[in-house]
Amino acid sequence: MRLLASSFLLFFVSFDVFAQEPISFSSDELQEISQRYAGSSLNWPVVVNLADHDISNNTFTLSRAALLKLRSLTNTTLIYEDQQKRVNELISEGATVFAKNQLNDANQLFKEYLNQVRNGNLENVLTVSEQLKPSVDALERTLNQNRLVSVQAQLTAKGGDVDKRLGLLASWTEAFVGDLFEESHGVRTREESYATLAFTDGSNIIVNPNTTAIIRKSRIDKLDKSADAEITLVEGGLLSKLSAAGKERSKYVLNAGNSSTELNTQNFLAENNGGTDVKLSNYDGEAMVSANNVIVTIRKDEGTIIRGNDAPLPPVKLLPAPEFLSSKLDTIIYQNDFLLIFEGVENAVRYRVEYSSSYDFDESVTIREINNPRLLINNLALGTTFLRIQSIDELELKGPFTETLRVIRNEDTKAPPIFGDQFRKSIYFVRSNSVEISGVTEPDAVVTINAKPVKVSNSGTFTDNISMQSIDEIVIVTSTDGSQNTSRKELRVVQLTEDYLFNVKLGGVDIKDEISASNTEKTITGRAFPEMEVELKNGETVKTVKTDSQGRWGVTMNVQQGKLSITFKANQTGIETLTKSYTVK
Repeated sequence: MRLLASSFLLFFVSFDVFAQEPISFSSDELQEISQRYAGSSLNWPVVVNLADHDISNNTFTLSRAALLKLRSLTNTTLIYEDQQKRVNELISEGATVFAKNQLNDANQLFKEYLNQVRNGNLENVLTVSEQLKPSVDALERTLNQNRLVSVQAQLTAKGGDVDKRLGLLASWTEAFVGDLFEESHGVRTREESYATLAFTDGSNIIVNPNTTAIIRKSRIDKLDKSADAEITLVEGGLLSKLSAAGKERSKYVLNAGNSSTELNTQNFLAENNGGTDVKLSNYDGEAMVSANNVIVTIRKDEGTIIRGNDAPLPPVKLLPAPEFLSSKLDTIIYQNDFLLIFEGVENAVRYRVEYSSSYDFDESVTIREINNPRLLINNLALGTTFLRIQSIDELELKGPFTETLRVIRNEDTKAPPIFGDQFRKSIYFVRSNSVEISGVTEPDAVVTINAKPVKVSNSGTFTDNISMQSIDEIVIVTSTDGSQNTSRKELRVVQLTEDYLFNVKLGGVDIKDEISASNTEKTITGRAFPEMEVELKNGETVKTVKTDSQGRWGVTMNVQQGKLSITFKANQTGIETLTKSYTVK
């Protein structure tokens, strides 16, 4: 079907090209012309580069020769889209673990392709496009060769000295990034080291310093790609971050001390400092904790303690995250020291401060525990340092982290930074077909948004309103100082529409306004965008799931008579939710 559609599109473009003389159009029609003659509105830089520009009245003219050249770009665009779709499918099948290098190579080609499109260089675009399919083919071959049923986890990141043990009776040896772990394998960190284990469903287990953990069970169901994993924390701390797919389909069990916990949460911390007491903190969803024949459910922002062979304590509400004194989460400094001051939390006995050069806190992580809401951080490196804080209560349970603070240490020779609320996340959601882009940079910098100059105030703030051509666009912001040092930000802007979000399927069939009730579990699936949460209500049943990196989501539940409501929530303050109800008969 895709091939037929591609052929039809090429025929249409070919016919249109041969049937017309050179065409002229205004700058306002550039996106439409790019879509019609170049295969995508995103290809407008190539169109501009091939067109003759009449500056006096700001119009463009495509000659017949230029139109012929654009035919090849239309076909190339289809190739690019097809290969991107293949890569997304391969990622869901485990490419991030079992074909990491080939995936990086393919993504680099996609990035280079888009760079050449933005530069308007048609010849380079065509050259790069010829490499896309062979690169994705190599990715697929490597994935199929490496994904073994008995191997489920991979060491994807580490800091400091990390050891591995390939069997219960084996000796500890040095572990390296890329090592694969299966049943009965162990991982051990030292005083100032950490490790990250990645599972094939996209879930991660972060191994804290001074930790020993054993993989007791590690299996893959090849039919539905779900995982069945059991990990034992011998001592130290483990932070589990399950993916949306892992939370819904897979079974993850975490043993610590006398307890066993089945995870249905995307953010869970287990700690055992080598004694008999175990501390468990949950920051999302829920977790079923079992010890001494007693089961306790801890929900979001709750924790419990298991002392020796006792039953778990009743769930305890975790302390809230501290608050920064300023609402801005970006700070620029020009010295190498930074004084962190924040609002204290009532009943907190200590605070845990983490800072790292990585937004994901998976490299060069420094941990400090302090008694007062004040910390002087010395010798910050040039560039960006990411910082977050937790409150610790009298039971030694750690509360949720604050939002991440970015401390930018700058030099006059560096490009001016661009920061603001919209740039802290990879996606910015809107409800209308326009978006106001705002931020802060150096007051003397020249700012452009999508190549359009924007006024910068004396305080360095800038703002501009952008009309969206589609529901999913990339906005490019640049800031250039007097020395021509330029920084660049790409912001993905997504318009939330009911037509796109409520394309929901029940058992693989599109949901209509009325649904038939069922006493058996049915799978409800859909596609939204990353960083969203989907809530389904049917009678007393409430299900909540987060979308994965591709925006996909799925829930399995019994659908009873009455109403089924589906609500989409974006992970963004101030954006309204979208809800739709269906009648179940």
